[in-house]
Amino acid sequence: MTERHEKRLCSISLPSVTLTRILQIFSYLPPSHFRGCWFLLAISSAVGLSDLVFVGLVAKLVGSLSKSKLSDNLPFVQVFSNDALDRNLWIAAILIILIWISASLRFLSRLIEANISAKIWCTLGNKTYSNLLCQSFDYFNNSNSAALLTRLNRVLSKVSDGVILPLLTICSKSLSALILVSGVITTFGWIALAVFFLLVAAYSVASLLITPHMRFLVRQQFLYKRQVNEIFLDSTRSIRDIHLHASEKFFLNRFKHIGMAGKRYDRMVKILPDLPRFVIEPAGVTVLFTLGLLPPLLSSTGKSEVRDALPALVGIVFASLRLATPTQAVFRALNRLRASLPDLDDALELLSLSPKRLLDLSQSALSPEGIMPQYTIKLEGVSYQYFADQDCALQNVSLTIPVGARIALVGATGGGKTTAAHLLLGLLRPKSGQLLLDGVPLHNKEIQAWQQCCAFVPQNIMLLDTSIRANVAFGISDDAINEDALWSCLEMAQLADFVSELPYGAFTRVGENGMHLSGGQRQRLALARAFYKRARVLVLDEATSALDNKTESNVMESLGLIGRYYTTVIIAHRLSTIRYCDCIYQFSQGRTIASGTFDELQCQSDSFRELVKLQHG
Repeated sequence: MTERHEKRLCSISLPSVTLTRILQIFSYLPPSHFRGCWFLLAISSAVGLSDLVFVGLVAKLVGSLSKSKLSDNLPFVQVFSNDALDRNLWIAAILIILIWISASLRFLSRLIEANISAKIWCTLGNKTYSNLLCQSFDYFNNSNSAALLTRLNRVLSKVSDGVILPLLTICSKSLSALILVSGVITTFGWIALAVFFLLVAAYSVASLLITPHMRFLVRQQFLYKRQVNEIFLDSTRSIRDIHLHASEKFFLNRFKHIGMAGKRYDRMVKILPDLPRFVIEPAGVTVLFTLGLLPPLLSSTGKSEVRDALPALVGIVFASLRLATPTQAVFRALNRLRASLPDLDDALELLSLSPKRLLDLSQSALSPEGIMPQYTIKLEGVSYQYFADQDCALQNVSLTIPVGARIALVGATGGGKTTAAHLLLGLLRPKSGQLLLDGVPLHNKEIQAWQQCCAFVPQNIMLLDTSIRANVAFGISDDAINEDALWSCLEMAQLADFVSELPYGAFTRVGENGMHLSGGQRQRLALARAFYKRARVLVLDEATSALDNKTESNVMESLGLIGRYYTTVIIAHRLSTIRYCDCIYQFSQGRTIASGTFDELQCQSDSFRELVKLQHG
């Protein structure tokens, strides 16, 4: 949130925490989004006036047809002729025109509401997504992807459809209803006032009774939707094990059970807001006719007074009918708003996330060439801890990488190799120690430029569900892809022959996370992506583990052909991959216990020597 928005909120004394939160949501919206609200209020006023004229003309028409005495309390119901037939025809014609005008205005009102809500959805969605993308690497390491996706969807749907749209509905429909009610009470007096007062009181009481149940139902609905998402994601990710264990029935039963339970709450969320209408509207009509017809029927001139009361009764009935839709809309919107209020805290948390990555997209931003060191890349005394209640993943680790060198990190699983690589890439910030480029500490504002110098190929590759060329040229639009560079990188990754034989070549889709490719092909595609970036620092984390020995040898030969352009850091368990590295760092329990060439490590480290014996038999 900007300082200007914070000052604006602080200057307003708000007794209601809920109102404060709603204003905080509004503070993330540009002023242009609110200009349409004034037009919406103007349209709503026109709807209310057209309904008022309609009710007055209906009452006048009934009075004329029943030959009752009806004074012209409103000037716009004056007739155009003294002849009864002409008068009735004029009124009927105007009523027809008013119906079309009112329908058009209501449609325009709904259109404006939907347009404003859609703009707000896009603005808040872009803001939330931008905040998430700019979070640190460890934020995503510590987050459940299904839960994060559910939270994002909830923010977008609840804030837009559960808060903003209901507020627009309440304001617009209340204004049109207020104009109609004021005019009808002015025209028809205390009977209309009594009926409308009872209706408003009944809806208010119903809202107070229903709101706690709605909040509970909405919470349960959200919990079950989250469980459904988690089951679906878990089952699709584990489909191989599901087939091998023949456990389809287990997952299906869980899905059915949660789905049935969730739909019960979903059904009640849809039905409960409409429940008062089926009771209050018949009760209102009963009260109206009781108050309007009972006194005339009990008087000495009953028939005459009943006839004179008909226009007012019909007018109030028609006014009630015209009020039914906006009143029910306000009631539903109010309940939806109250049910969505508990989600505002979650929405504000995501909207107010401060970016941990400082992205500078201006032309004056530091270039990769400006940050790339000429001599050394160094981790100096770095320590890192993932969680406060766990031991440090790295403890006082120092390593020096000459620019253009080929370095290997080896050691048992969990020794800290990948954590060290993430620190080198600037993905993690050390608890202590620092990353030095030519002896100069790397600062936050320089991380973006440094990461543009780096490429990372992990063991578990994440591929986009798009074409091969789009996966190689990651994050680059199709029209900006360099075809020559693309095929050169595929050649270096030993993938060009395979791609050229495909029916659609580089335009072939790889499927979700590369499911149409083998493990080795996916790794080679990830290598091609790293080559295409033309990064100066290349980190391979078990990046050739799925390749056969010949293909791995060819890939490593490709790396050798480009000479010392790349500074290469290799994390591997295969000794053939690291044998010819300039320096090897051996990790154990978050520390470096030995370093040197392959032959030097065999002399220095018993555990490394044992590893060599195991692999060579």
